[in-house]
Amino acid sequence: MHALLPAPHRWATGRLLGLSLFILAASGCGTRDEAPGGAGVADSPAAQLVERSIAFHDPEGAWGSRAIEMVWFGTGSDGGERVSVDLRFGSDESDFSLFGRYAGSSIEYEVSGEVWAATVDGDISPDEETLARMRLDREDGVFWRSYYGFLAGLPMKIADPGARLDPELAETTFEGRDVHAVRVTYDPQVGGDTWYFYFDADTGELVGCRFYHDESANDGEYITFEGLAEGGGLRLPRYREWYTNADDRFLGSDEIRSVTVR
Repeated sequence: MHALLPAPHRWATGRLLGLSLFILAASGCGTRDEAPGGAGVADSPAAQLVERSIAFHDPEGAWGSRAIEMVWFGTGSDGGERVSVDLRFGSDESDFSLFGRYAGSSIEYEVSGEVWAATVDGDISPDEETLARMRLDREDGVFWRSYYGFLAGLPMKIADPGARLDPELAETTFEGRDVHAVRVTYDPQVGGDTWYFYFDADTGELVGCRFYHDESANDGEYITFEGLAEGGGLRLPRYREWYTNADDRFLGSDEIRSVTVR
């Protein structure tokens, strides 16, 4: 199933990204009731750091329990606008909607459970070519809920079902900054990739992440986070830039311009 998932910035750059994560988010059923990484590492330094980061970014537990709205804007590697959308997440993450512009077209998209509907440039029945161009043929039509549900929900989504946290954290640097790192592998049924998440050692703020399909080959990408989008108690990473691991090539950026908790 994971082979169906496209890369976020392949829209503009042809980049590759193994998105085990978006399958995790696709079910809309990630929960904090289960300890990060499973019971065996529930009290590990890595699990405690993830929990501390969640407490920093979502101290009131809004994600997955309250309706959330945000404005998301993205550019390609050339700086041109790629996406500008309003996102709405239901309180249990199964309901989701997206309205705005993507890949040069207007889009209205809604999903509830496994039922979805989309209008593209006023057409309520887009043809197969349009469905593919707008990524509406992915994950039986619920890809956008999966994609934004994970990216927007970091760090709360790190330890969704299928995640396996290495128990020990590492002290390292990321983009010249001293950080603590948590390594996470994902079960094969949710993609099987390896991810590293980087946190400010003092506050627990999530400051970046990196993924590999094959760590020994140094493939994949990394994402830097800067600033916070704050609203309704949430403090989400605001500005993100994407780069390749192999040669630090810039791929594009995303920004959460506003966030509202209902």
